[in-house]
Amino acid sequence: MTAGIGWPGGRKVAALVTVALELWSPGHWPAYAPMAAAWPLPDVDDTHSTSWADYGVTTGIWRLLDVLGDLPATVGVNGLVAERHPDTVRAVHRAGHEIAAHAWAQEMVPALLDVEAERADIRRCTDVLRDVTGVRPTGWMSPRATGSKHTAGLLAEAGYRWTGDHSDRDLPQVLSTAHGPLASLMHSDHSDVRDAAAGPYAYRDLHLELLNQLLAAPGPGVFHLTVHAHVGGRPLLAGMAGQILDRLRDSADVWVATHAQVAEHVLNQEKGRR
Repeated sequence: MTAGIGWPGGRKVAALVTVALELWSPGHWPAYAPMAAAWPLPDVDDTHSTSWADYGVTTGIWRLLDVLGDLPATVGVNGLVAERHPDTVRAVHRAGHEIAAHAWAQEMVPALLDVEAERADIRRCTDVLRDVTGVRPTGWMSPRATGSKHTAGLLAEAGYRWTGDHSDRDLPQVLSTAHGPLASLMHSDHSDVRDAAAGPYAYRDLHLELLNQLLAAPGPGVFHLTVHAHVGGRPLLAGMAGQILDRLRDSADVWVATHAQVAEHVLNQEKGRR
């Protein structure tokens, strides 16, 4: 467990902006797609839900890059996205955002895999992201944020520095593994997938109130904004995300950082206490 965390410049809040750039393998699609959830069609290829998911790579990510502007984000990318849309992933990288590994495809939940299959999935996703961007990813986010009991060790074994799967602490912690330390950054409680059903304005207001609460507290705190390119990359939700980002820009007590920057900061602080 990490104690005594402090953010650079004495700022109260570290803000992590996560963009999910996802695809499903053939024969798979998001169960929460509007028609899939409202009108399931068992045993058929749900072409509508597949098309709905494809919006993230064809359109949503480009709108979100414009909305982000100069603010750094961590973009969780499936290996399948990099294989099918390498120019898109390179554009995200060139814009200055961190590329994090997000498994090969969204149905590849580590908790459903045996150890060797999970190790192979990590390697396959790592390799394609490195080949496309020229930079090896240092962070990992499991689909559904659901790693297995082996995930942390496998990630450290593969040279990863942070995982975004855990939800048991407000602040980052350092996990001990047989292959060295791994920073654990809390997965967001809120996202466009889970909260947008209440309406885009409620999504915006929830995040703004969360930020107000964290800034009013003594600190340190962590603010999370999670946007999926195929959901929050659509015009109205992207506009709401933009208003949240504008508030982050205007807050002197907020450090907007990538997951990798926060992870290295926490790992260095932990090392300095030994």
